[in-house]
Formats: sequence, structure tokens, C-alpha cells
Amino acid sequence: MQVPRFPTNTPIDKILGGGLEKGAITNIFGPPGSGKTNVALCSLLNVKSAFYVDTEGSFSLERFYQLGGSAKKMQAVVLVEPGTWQEQHKCILQLESSIKKSKPEIIIVDSLVALYRLELDGKNFQQVNRQLATQYSVLSKIARTLDIPVLVTNQVYSTGEDVELTSRQIARYWSKCLIELKRGKKVGHRIALLRKHRSLPEGKEVQFEIKQNSLKEVKLGLF
Repeated sequence: MQVPRFPTNTPIDKILGGGLEKGAITNIFGPPGSGKTNVALCSLLNVKSAFYVDTEGSFSLERFYQLGGSAKKMQAVVLVEPGTWQEQHKCILQLESSIKKSKPEIIIVDSLVALYRLELDGKNFQQVNRQLATQYSVLSKIARTLDIPVLVTNQVYSTGEDVELTSRQIARYWSKCLIELKRGKKVGHRIALLRKHRSLPEGKEVQFEIKQNSLKEVKLGLF
């Protein structure tokens, strides 16, 4: 039996068997400008109701319209913009009650760790990590209870030649799907790699181009 998926309306759906898995957290990670927010915005195009937490001020209404959004489609999106880690933590903890009326088809947090990184220091390390784990736990519970996808974006840091997720152990534990975005050699060229999934083989990849009005798949060898 085929598991129902929630389309992101991007080429990433190709390596996800049609889209995001419902009832689980999907974590998209990559360096700045790798396309994480573009994927998040495209995921809003067909929703009747969505809850979007923007912690970086990266939600662009203009970009949403370029990708196929409209004022009418934007009415289906509840947009929340916390400015501090404490505000984000409060927002996520109150999410269950906040969405009772809107009953979203998807929850997006872009990015889950931007304010976390700003808050973190040597003294509060354990406390802030507990708070992050709690946020993941709340999001996971909502995903399972409502049978909807939760999409979070994650930043990375360098470990020599490789990159690693910020809050790697916490992120890997709670995320049932991990997708890494990489920059290609040409302008606008991106590579999406499936790093973890509950039911799909790891290592699948798709290459795409960020264009003005879409994210378009490119075949291997064209770049």
C-alpha cells in the first residue's frame, strides 16, 4: 500500500516518493542560500491551511508570488515571526492550542536552529539543548496526532571537508527524514541528497535549478 505524501511542488518530491511523509518531521539542512526557504515556500502552494514559523526573517512575499503563490493562497498561511529564542520556545510550546482552529495541513519552521545558535553559550548549553529537544518533541507529537507533515530547516557547520547539522544528535533523533542541500558549481544549481528516511533508500539524489518562477529538475550531466 502506498503511503500518502504531501508534495513540496519541487524536484525533491522525486527522491521522497512523491513528497513529505505525513506524521513525521522532515529536516532539510544545508548552507545559507542552498534553497531551503525556496522549498519551504513551494510547499505552501496547494495548502488550504498552513502554520509557518519564520525565525530568520527569510519569508519573502515577493518570492512566494514568483513561485506561484497569490494573495488568496497567502490567506491560508498563519505566519509567526519570533525574534528571540525565548519567543520561539513559547511559540512552539503553545502550538497545539494555536492550531486548534486552523487545523493546518503542514507546519513549517524555517529555521528551527537560527535563534538557538544565537542563544547558545558555554553556560546555558544543557538548558538550551533541552529546550530544543522539547520543541522537536512537541512538533513530533503534533505531526503524529494530526497526521500531517512537519518541515523544519536546519543550518550546518563545517567539520573539515564535510558539513554537519547544527544540534546534530537532537536533530538526527527526532527527524524521520533528513535531506541535505548542496550548492552546485553553476549559479542556481543545487543537489538534494536523501540522508535518512524511514521507508526509502538513503543516498538518492536529484539535481535542480533555482529559477525565477520555479525549482526545475536538471538531468545529470547537463551542468
